[in-house]
Amino acid sequence: RDRGFTLLELIVAVAVFAVVATLAYSGLDLMLRSRASLEGEADRQRAVELAVLGLERDLRQALARPVRGPYGEEQPALMGSAGAAEWTVLDLTSSRDGVHPVAGRVRYAVVDGALWRARDPVLDRSPRESARNRRVLEDVQRMSFRYVAGARQRLDQWPPRTGITAPERLPRAVEVTLVLADRGEISRLIELPESPR
Repeated sequence: RDRGFTLLELIVAVAVFAVVATLAYSGLDLMLRSRASLEGEADRQRAVELAVLGLERDLRQALARPVRGPYGEEQPALMGSAGAAEWTVLDLTSSRDGVHPVAGRVRYAVVDGALWRARDPVLDRSPRESARNRRVLEDVQRMSFRYVAGARQRLDQWPPRTGITAPERLPRAVEVTLVLADRGEISRLIELPESPR
């Protein structure tokens, strides 16, 4: 007589298949969620690194050149408080003719939880000209600047209220601290180019 499967054997086989399929699906789902999470973390890390590198580059390319404000008032080559700063910078711009140095004015500040970079296309601007604003990094809780004037002298403002009157003077270095919601505190001490003393 031909022997077939009993109903009980079929139920057990289907149950085993269901358990194996559920485990396989759960493993695949976990792997896909982990991959998406890792990609998100990698994107965030890349954004943080690009923001910090851009800020460092702008500070290292600072020029000791004061500018005229929108109403003709003289502004120092670098001026800043504990929470925001602006300075004259030398960028390299590429065109059909090659790469050319172009001086401009940049500002960094945290607004509504994001780090913003504003760049004035000209140094001595008029009231009609406006800066190009670009969001550099999201989820920034706070940014602070400290200005190194001497060996043990760190200031919360540049130019200092007393002592330095030359508008072309740059600090020796700038300490920048970013506090990010997901990464904590990132600090960099960036040496600036020599300025006339």
